[in-house]
Amino acid sequence: MSLSILFSEDTPESLIKRIRPDILVKGGDWKIEEILGGSFVQSTGGRVLSLQFIDGKSTTQLIKKSQSAPSASSTITPVTTKP
Repeated sequence: MSLSILFSEDTPESLIKRIRPDILVKGGDWKIEEILGGSFVQSTGGRVLSLQFIDGKSTTQLIKKSQSAPSASSTITPVTTKP
């Protein structure tokens, strides 16, 4: 992962449409067709992946770790997607 973006909306759909990622990834509890923004990413030629869980590894843990790091402000970029 090269970048984390915090968003204030209920879902990341508008952010996904704005940044147009090449790859959209969610945890293994999500089916590909249920991933919000997935159909948009696929329509632009991107890939949507649902990754297998690995015990002790999660986005939530990664965010907590980055927030406690001395340089946390440089690893998480807040973005407002509302006009």
